[in-house]
Amino acid sequence: MPLFSTKPIVEKKEQWTSALPPHEVLDVLASAFASHGEDVRREKSSVEVHLGSNALYRTWGNMTAEGRANIPVALSFTVAESGTGTALSVHAFDTFGFRVGSGKSFGVPETFNRRLEEFLSYAAGVIGIDRPVTGPVPAPPRFNL
Repeated sequence: MPLFSTKPIVEKKEQWTSALPPHEVLDVLASAFASHGEDVRREKSSVEVHLGSNALYRTWGNMTAEGRANIPVALSFTVAESGTGTALSVHAFDTFGFRVGSGKSFGVPETFNRRLEEFLSYAAGVIGIDRPVTGPVPAPPRFNL
């Protein structure tokens, strides 16, 4: 186990396809997350979304509802035109950043994984992709600092 780390504790990479054209996929994703007040960066062929608050998560920790609601994660969606619509490359990861040790105590990986699953399923749903996850999939909460 390394003494210090900046690598994500949890990350997921997926490939999706949508019947929507690429610009519409990006518009829908950007709009869905921006409507919740998230940090959304829209480029020509991608959307990046940052959710949660590193400061609030570090303050409250994984053992409180406030901390878990503020898990710092990022979602990156890159699109390319395909014969039937859009091919999406999806990368989801925590942005917890610098820490001592692996960060894999007190159920942190499980909580981070669950949060990524919720946001990925939400994103898939807004563009019409069925991506099931066990349990409820809430809309992302609004984070204000």
